[in-house]
Amino acid sequence: MMISPNALEPTAAPHFRCRAARACFRASCRWASLSGGSRWFVRQPYNYPAVRILGYLALVLWLTAGAAEVGSDKTAGVGVVLGVEGQNIVVKRILPDSPAAAQKDIHVGDRILAVAQDKEPAVQVQGGKLRQALALFRGPKGTTVRLTIVPFGEDDSRVRVVSFVRGELKELARWGDGVLLTTGMKAPDIEMVGLASGTSERLSDYAGKIIVLEFWATWCGPCQPKMADLQTYSDKYPDWKGKVVLITASVDDNEDTATKHLKTKGWGQTHNVWVRTDAIKVYHVDGIPTAYVIDRQGKILAANPVDIPEIVNHELQPR
Repeated sequence: MMISPNALEPTAAPHFRCRAARACFRASCRWASLSGGSRWFVRQPYNYPAVRILGYLALVLWLTAGAAEVGSDKTAGVGVVLGVEGQNIVVKRILPDSPAAAQKDIHVGDRILAVAQDKEPAVQVQGGKLRQALALFRGPKGTTVRLTIVPFGEDDSRVRVVSFVRGELKELARWGDGVLLTTGMKAPDIEMVGLASGTSERLSDYAGKIIVLEFWATWCGPCQPKMADLQTYSDKYPDWKGKVVLITASVDDNEDTATKHLKTKGWGQTHNVWVRTDAIKVYHVDGIPTAYVIDRQGKILAANPVDIPEIVNHELQPR
């Protein structure tokens, strides 16, 4: 899964939407915002189930008024970020300037038992049915969603129903639609800012090498172990030298935030960059961590692979 807000984020989350994480089965879960627009990856050749770390997910976003490219009238949400705790779907964060924040009828830690659209029957979402819950939260602006919740710290005897009118969540507009690029597609050439040098560069500067492109943020809990693991690859795989570049692309609000975090952690074994909204969108990133492996011809090998070294080593084998 991915992680994000509150208890899961090491630092305060900026105006982001954190996607529901993928749970702890090896292929993991995601953290998602309540607009139900998250996408789940389809296995392709070398395109293993996406790994989203431990218990919550940094699933950024789809709680919202989806991105323009979604092409659906279901473009609004409530403004809540959800996570999975055991068999429960739990509110992890309330987005500012959202219907949930304005109404104050739902709080961090509340458990979601069921979701209903307007006057339709409620659908049970217990048992960690995060994707189902997300789909129910999202809908046309101005429509109603009813939530059956158990307030934080209470037992099921204290269940209550609260209603919200879906609204636009403009702060989430910077994210992609979650339909990740698939094997064989041309990897978009994006502009990046090298955090060590402060200079602008492009992904195409690394043409001819295998690229591991990892999108992350300082506030994303599940991103931290992923980043730490990437730092070990140069020692574990010395034969990658000169053939493979590990690019970690921060989606933080600004470069300084990422630079300070990297320095504190001592994460200098990867090529660390910062990217803007256009890069997030062209790679369809709606949750973090999100990783791509790109071959020497600039084509996608895998999106969110479970085992990055396996894919890279396979690509390095003589043809």
